[in-house]
Amino acid sequence: MDRGTQHTTTALIDAVRERTHAARVAEAAAFVAVGDWAAAHTSDEVVGDPITVLGEWHYERDAEALAGDQFLELGGPGAPVVAEFCIGEVAAARGCSFDAARRLVGDAVELRYRLPRVHARIAAGEVDVWRGRRIAQTTRTLTFEGAGFVDRHVAYVAHKATGPEVDRLVAEAAARFDPETTEAERAEADGGRHLTIELGDVAYADPLSGTLRGTVDIHGTLDLADALDLERTVAHVARQLTDLGCDQDLDVRRSIALGEIARRCDGIATLEYDAASGPAGDETRPVQRARREVVLFVHLDHAAITGALNGFGPGIDACTGTTGIDLARLDTPGAPRGAVTVEQVQAWCAAPDTTVVVKPVIDLNEPDAVNSYTPPDRIADHVKARWPRCVFPYCTRSSRTADLDHCRAYDDNGPPGQTSTKNLFPLCRRHHRMKTHRELRTGRRWTYRPTHPDNGEPPNALIWTSPHGQTYLVDRDGTRPWPPPRPAPDPGPDET
Repeated sequence: MDRGTQHTTTALIDAVRERTHAARVAEAAAFVAVGDWAAAHTSDEVVGDPITVLGEWHYERDAEALAGDQFLELGGPGAPVVAEFCIGEVAAARGCSFDAARRLVGDAVELRYRLPRVHARIAAGEVDVWRGRRIAQTTRTLTFEGAGFVDRHVAYVAHKATGPEVDRLVAEAAARFDPETTEAERAEADGGRHLTIELGDVAYADPLSGTLRGTVDIHGTLDLADALDLERTVAHVARQLTDLGCDQDLDVRRSIALGEIARRCDGIATLEYDAASGPAGDETRPVQRARREVVLFVHLDHAAITGALNGFGPGIDACTGTTGIDLARLDTPGAPRGAVTVEQVQAWCAAPDTTVVVKPVIDLNEPDAVNSYTPPDRIADHVKARWPRCVFPYCTRSSRTADLDHCRAYDDNGPPGQTSTKNLFPLCRRHHRMKTHRELRTGRRWTYRPTHPDNGEPPNALIWTSPHGQTYLVDRDGTRPWPPPRPAPDPGPDET
């Protein structure tokens, strides 16, 4: 690529960034205007008053009022009710349906009155409107205090928080500020577990001819710990089938593995294939194994272990000052990250014939290094705990399954300690390839480096540079363009 062509392509991508920023600012201004319009059509009543019911009319006592304008509950508890007819004006102004406008106004009310910190960042053009609305849609069922908890914890990263991260925070807020409902919902979910094997619906390859394909569908809902046990065992047997010469693709091998488990497990002993002998019935060797192996990376508050929360007494939540559910932070390979109740962890570990593997506490502030190219488990665990996601810009894949990349390339003749917690970073396989191999058109590749706080850059972060020279800053909270876009200058009063 010659220099003139490179200049043209750089100008094009710069135009994309500038117009995207301008569109974000304009959309934010329109969204704030919708909230201002709704605020001008509210009542002194708020959601949660005795005479209001979510989604129903405000003045149920007055039959004549049912034919006119009504006040609707569009936000969560503590937000004011909004006049119905004002939503029609918004729908006409935006050229959308009434239902779409109602959802928009509801999100604006939720953010304005229950998530003010996130709302302020949207108004400043720092957070995309769609991100703010996504947060608002998850908090509407929370108590007023619970919504405030989410607002305080997500506002500063609202511009880069992923959907699952917000969902986990909302679930934690529900457990902290409405523990009775949370526990009741968990108990109800336990009652909804099932496993269905559709033996009555055998699939046919050709329904017209009646040719039997001989497959059935299986579906169900499992406890998380049971699902992890099943996934681990199915994956283990599927790998054994590969070693034994099965050349089917992975999905087929996993389905075969489930049948092998059913035929060869008696509930206590697991029969493993002897790869040297083959899969015949007499050539397997029984291996006594625990039915469940629990390897938990659980970040548990010290107060939950000791039973006293910051001096508030046993079982008293320091955030709410009331009796609540102790929470543990789950960070287990193959499982979703987030908060779970201590009671749930206790139930998993208390199952019969369970082997519990306790991982040592990792001090993330203490560096570690070795002289070999391949890092030992202690360094790998340290790096993945420090960086919970792939560190490529905007990637959300878990670091638990990522490769560990040497930021500064490993040199066989270089100094000792090159494989260290300061030089290793997790990259998922796709982004590891993008960092390693050059782009065809530009002949360049993605590069990254740690930030230099002495030069005014944020600490504990990485700066990536794309093949076209665009730069992004990545930290534990996510990604943002770097350097940050400068706000548009204030044109000042019009001169006449």
